[in-house]
Amino acid sequence: MSEVLKRFFLCLLLVTSVFAERPGYVTVLLYHRFDEPQYPTTNTQVEVFREQLDYLSSEGYKVISAEEFQRLLEGEEPFPQKAVLITIDDSYRSIYDNAFPVLQEYGYPFVMFTNVSPLYSDLPGFMSWEMVEEMHRAGATIGSHTYYHPRIGRPQKGQDREAYTAWVRKDLKRAQKALRDHGLDSGLLAFPYGEHNRVVVEAAKELGYKLLFTQDEGGVDEQTDPLLIPRVAIVGANMTMERFAFKLNLAPLHVADVIPESGFLKKNPPAEFSLRLKEPERYRPGGINAFISEWDRVETVYDPQTGRLIFRPENPLTRPFNRLIVTARERESGHFSMFSRLYFRPFDELTGE
Repeated sequence: MSEVLKRFFLCLLLVTSVFAERPGYVTVLLYHRFDEPQYPTTNTQVEVFREQLDYLSSEGYKVISAEEFQRLLEGEEPFPQKAVLITIDDSYRSIYDNAFPVLQEYGYPFVMFTNVSPLYSDLPGFMSWEMVEEMHRAGATIGSHTYYHPRIGRPQKGQDREAYTAWVRKDLKRAQKALRDHGLDSGLLAFPYGEHNRVVVEAAKELGYKLLFTQDEGGVDEQTDPLLIPRVAIVGANMTMERFAFKLNLAPLHVADVIPESGFLKKNPPAEFSLRLKEPERYRPGGINAFISEWDRVETVYDPQTGRLIFRPENPLTRPFNRLIVTARERESGHFSMFSRLYFRPFDELTGE
């Protein structure tokens, strides 16, 4: 995250102590490694992890299972005001050694998204099938994180669209078969690096996956697309308890008429990035902000009557992918809401690199 965006979020954090009661939604937490400080951007120290779990308990958060989470998305129960789903990505040994015992102590359910290939490798630093199966027997839900953990949201150099689609499907199907062979198929998939597009989503849907998890930050409620579930990353040395609490209080921002659609841009730059807030009267007009990953905060035109937000870029994007992030502050409660969406440069630009 850029320094400008970090400073903006810090400013938002200063007012969280005066928030009124938050609306009903689930925050999906995302972890990776535990007590591996040599990987500072994806690591969580176990003592910090314990502090976070203590906070969830003391503040009355309900830690729900994948099954409960799915029932909420299917409308079988109302969304609670304080609930989280704990998810952990990758097949790192430190998950089994350091996080799993702590989660057992607290009796908290969790989802572990495993990339399959390391489970066959005996590589140091990675789990075995036996470890994954042990966690499953203890109550963990095991989801797919693909077979080889590729950057599946972008084509490899020289691939045309047909070859790219076949490559995506092959990796997803191979991982699914391996998990099924071990009795671990749950119908859940998390995209490596959070990368996704329509090709990836449709391939996963055709294979029978029911819930697809991104790394687009925000909360989850009844309006969330089950094929594009946002998660908030709880990693890195700067994950203070204040920042953790702030992330727990990022409500979903309901939008419509998003232009362009997520995935591959048709041209670079697009004529505009735009969307419409569904309930503009709910938010303070001066509290609407938009960010593009490589450009930080961008200047937008916002109509508080219609809720239409428009940003017209003047320069092409240079990174392979970027996220559009929109935040809004509620008039009455002071809650902050967030919408996030992923975009890739045009397909032909990426295959030529």
